Amino acid sequence: MFFSNKFLNRIILSFALLVSLSFSSKQNSNSYDRATFIADFKEASLLVRLQDKSLSIKTLEERGLLKEAEQMRQVQYQENREILLSFKQTFDFCPVLFFYSSSSDSIRKGHYEGLLFNSEQERVSLQTSKVFIAEFSETEELGIDGLIVKDHQMLPLPEHLPYFERRYVLLGLIERSKARMVEAYNHKLQEYWRMQSKN
Repeated sequence: MFFSNKFLNRIILSFALLVSLSFSSKQNSNSYDRATFIADFKEASLLVRLQDKSLSIKTLEERGLLKEAEQMRQVQYQENREILLSFKQTFDFCPVLFFYSSSSDSIRKGHYEGLLFNSEQERVSLQTSKVFIAEFSETEELGIDGLIVKDHQMLPLPEHLPYFERRYVLLGLIERSKARMVEAYNHKLQEYWRMQSKN
């Protein structure tokens, strides 16, 4: 099958444009260095996503599995309570607020009003212009389980930034609690901030 020179030129041009955009995107991502990230983080609010499993619970209830639905609700309540206490007791690098996963779409779009609450589960308003979002999950690229921090649209941060704290350490032999992960991440951020402040 033969292609005209004009058609081939268009393909080559399109390919070159895609490569250029990809390279430019990677450059912009890598230009966000650790010092800028830490400085932004210090001025931001950390929004922590809590699971509510409302859809799963509703499905169980609709099927008449009320005991199972209540059990799931209680398990999730205890897990969320652990997360709330972990941040309340060990994280002081920047303000921390919380939201439920059912509000994720609104949060991603920057619609925060009426959706955020503090560690006492009191509704509050956002007081900063910058936000980062955290949850206990896995990194998208490396599959590392732990506390993961993302940007304000819940997109992954560049890999060269300190955006996660591992759940398993020492070759996977030791499992850390949520409180230990939060405490360790807070300490890491504070250390980076102290080093930058000296320069």
